[in-house]
Amino acid sequence: MLSYTIKRLLGAIPTVFILLTLTFLLVHLAPGSPLDSDRPMPAQIRANLEAKYHLDEPLYEQYGHYLLNVAQFDFGASFQYKDTSVNDLIATGFPVSLAVGGFALLLALVFGIPLGMLAAVRQNRFADYAAMSGSLVGISVPNFVLGPLMILVLAVYNNWLPAGGLGGWQNYVMPVIALSVMYMAYVTRLMRASTIEVLRSPFIRTARAKGLSEARVFFVHVLPAAILPVISFLGPGAAAILTGSVVVEQIFGIPGLGRFFVTAALNRDYTLVLGITLFYGIIIIGFNLVVDILYGWLDPRVTY
Repeated sequence: MLSYTIKRLLGAIPTVFILLTLTFLLVHLAPGSPLDSDRPMPAQIRANLEAKYHLDEPLYEQYGHYLLNVAQFDFGASFQYKDTSVNDLIATGFPVSLAVGGFALLLALVFGIPLGMLAAVRQNRFADYAAMSGSLVGISVPNFVLGPLMILVLAVYNNWLPAGGLGGWQNYVMPVIALSVMYMAYVTRLMRASTIEVLRSPFIRTARAKGLSEARVFFVHVLPAAILPVISFLGPGAAAILTGSVVVEQIFGIPGLGRFFVTAALNRDYTLVLGITLFYGIIIIGFNLVVDILYGWLDPRVTY
């Protein structure tokens, strides 16, 4: 397992390099400059700023400067947020995004796994139809539709929860629900299909023939095998929840990493866009590696 982990980490280096290169080229191909503003800037000041940020150099030299900084774990200074580095902005915004995304993922698993198992055990009955209908609605309604609807009903009409911002636990309720509903639906459907397949397996019939109780059969034999597809989904799912919080944070006015990313893209803040994209890419690779290792630990049939 150690050699497998080392190989995966070494294989991640070219992936991160390609991601960095493509993002660098795309942000520089976009029209405009990070120094553009509504108010005209004196030519001398603009020339000094371009020299400071190496914007007056050829693109390949700018790329070389950025690679050298990244190699030292320095994502550079933000163009938009004066006197603030991209590292500081990531350190400020990521804990907020992690809290929202972590609670959303936990909610999706806590409700999705039991609902999927219940639907499988009660196949073609009311509980199954209700769970599948709910999951279909959850998949069909995107969070940028669900979020404003929740604000309208729970904040504007009834004043039960704050409409946005960051404060107490009440501020997290609507963003977490809006972010988790779609993934809760995916987990429910995955768990249902997997549980039905495992329940029809020969080793389950053998376990029942030995006289084991239904509870022991289900929790000792069915659950460990049925949850494997959900474990596989956790890697891309967790990464998608974190990156998907970009929209939710913007809707609810949460000062997380996603909100920084949107404002950076709108204001052509090259270094902040590059830093957040690279940071998210590393997180996605890390999540997938952890899930692969966890999958092999849960399923002895998997070899590295």
